[in-house]
Amino acid sequence: MEIIFLGSGGGRWTTLTQRLRTGGIRLHGESRIHLDPGPGAIVNLAQAGISALRTDAVVVSHSHPDHYNDAEILVEAMTRGMRTTRGTFAGSRSAVEGVEDIGPVLSRYHASKVKEMLVLEPGGRVSINGLAVEALPAKHSDPTNVGLSFAYDEGVVSYISDTEYFPGMEEGYRGARVLIVNVIRPANRRIPWHLCTEDVIKILHEVRPELAILNHFGMTMIGLAETEARRVERKTGVKTIAARDFMRIDVGEEIEVQEVR
Repeated sequence: MEIIFLGSGGGRWTTLTQRLRTGGIRLHGESRIHLDPGPGAIVNLAQAGISALRTDAVVVSHSHPDHYNDAEILVEAMTRGMRTTRGTFAGSRSAVEGVEDIGPVLSRYHASKVKEMLVLEPGGRVSINGLAVEALPAKHSDPTNVGLSFAYDEGVVSYISDTEYFPGMEEGYRGARVLIVNVIRPANRRIPWHLCTEDVIKILHEVRPELAILNHFGMTMIGLAETEARRVERKTGVKTIAARDFMRIDVGEEIEVQEVR
């Protein structure tokens, strides 16, 4: 399978300035999944040479614009311009149904053309075109936000979405071969609802993936992400890299990072 980063940025100010792209992540296995399609996802797909029409599922971890902004246009692509009912939309309860003043992220019109709508609840498991997906707990300002674990034949790919560190959160990510971690700030400069690099170090001491990928950088991580990745690797012994816009990861017998062109 292949992981493609259509943006390595996140948070309000990186999104507003587009210092880094915020188009989310593609997971290409037997099905093509677009994870957290933030602002620019549709444009970034075109620039990466990937047809948006070749989308089988859209997955949204929670209802903040840097994670869902382009979800409707991806649904339009997935449903062949809204001409056919097909594909899967899976998301937190806020993303699918709406919770209080948060969400939902699809209009009734767009949702009407999706073949399968799935709510991702912490601790719950769903199947997306035969791929087992587990939703994991998070602690965020959207209280229904989830982390995710995708059980590919080549190994488990897990995604820690926006969350504060909380005791025991590592348990759900054990066994991941590739762990993608949203880390908004460097060192111990934490802010509420998000991880900083020191939190990642704590997590990786317990979760020992073959590869950890830092992602979703706020403004204070710009220019520091690769240095922070090297520091994480040095302190944990886990191979760690910083995501870059348009970076591709081939996950097979070996895990190979392709150069960004």
